[in-house]
Amino acid sequence: MDMSYINKFKAKSPAVIIDLIFKEKEEVAITLTLKNGTYLEGFIVDVLKEEYQIAVCLRTQNNEVFFFNAQEVCLLSIKYPKQLAVALSDGSVSRPINSNETISGLELKRWVNKQQEILNVPINLSVDKVALQELNVRLNCKDIVNSLLQAVTLVCNDSMALDIWKTITSITIVQAANFKVKKVDNVLEISIDTKKALPKNLENILVEKIESVL
Repeated sequence: MDMSYINKFKAKSPAVIIDLIFKEKEEVAITLTLKNGTYLEGFIVDVLKEEYQIAVCLRTQNNEVFFFNAQEVCLLSIKYPKQLAVALSDGSVSRPINSNETISGLELKRWVNKQQEILNVPINLSVDKVALQELNVRLNCKDIVNSLLQAVTLVCNDSMALDIWKTITSITIVQAANFKVKKVDNVLEISIDTKKALPKNLENILVEKIESVL
């Protein structure tokens, strides 16, 4: 079994991990050791951030409920870290590991060509060939183009924005560390990191960024 994804995890405090698990809304089995030696095993139910502490509610397999301060946790273990690989790696693992989705380089190219027909604007994927050898990068590229289509549809609901959009002659998607959208003459350029996890609300972000440059 390939466990190399674990090497991409980033160090975090138990309090940060607890908050991360709660925000992910995943039922993740964890074990905790408190500073007083108490050992707990179960699932995060709720987290409440107060001024000087983080209150935690934890449910065990037997449906016992424990309440404690996250700062009292000195050791935290995640039984199945694969579930949180994207979050634990800060996006260096770009997609859920249990995803069975796949797409070849040729399939991606054909799919992008179909989306060009829908938009009636050429789409240039300016991502190096070495990066595109990675399945996650190809899947991210597909997600970016799909979110772009949805964003353009929403933007063009406004008649004035639609008139300006009609002046766009091509779209370029560029591999870059920082996410930004700019309009150079009649070219819309989207710079985004295709190697890392994409923003969960990518479509909405694209709507805002496209509206700001049109």
